[in-house]
Amino acid sequence: MMRWLAAGISLGLSCLPACGHARVPRDCAPRHMAMVLDDGQGAFDGMMHGGMWLVLRNTGPGACSLALSGPLSFEDAHHHAIPVQWRRTVAAPGGVLYPGGQVRTALRWVSGNAFDPGYCITPATLVLPLRKGALRQPFGRSLCAPSGAPPTLEQQPWQAGPARQ
Repeated sequence: MMRWLAAGISLGLSCLPACGHARVPRDCAPRHMAMVLDDGQGAFDGMMHGGMWLVLRNTGPGACSLALSGPLSFEDAHHHAIPVQWRRTVAAPGGVLYPGGQVRTALRWVSGNAFDPGYCITPATLVLPLRKGALRQPFGRSLCAPSGAPPTLEQQPWQAGPARQ
């Protein structure tokens, strides 16, 4: 029994130098990420509803860890935050994003003034916070809500994106 224990400890210790050099991917840097808003050729549009795919692609030379530092947000033309309510809070996609790899999430909202009384706003920018900065993409779509409440959006879970076309 002691021989097996000694052999196991020896094998484990011999692996330490090799295991100690394992590379953990760095967090994805905004300069190595592309964010695209894809309307799915109208697949999300309804009478009073809108939506789109938010697609992230690693354009960098190496693999990286896609770690978000907060939820998506919106800004007006002066870069002031626009309050919105998220129906579903979605965790950041886990794992490693290899060069050219993509992930996507679906966003949905009320896009027509279906409320009485109600209002609509048109954020200028969608903001995706990363640990090393943020990605910004022009938005320009109507978000509508009942008076006295912020617009509500729903975000679907992140999934591996389609291969780049």
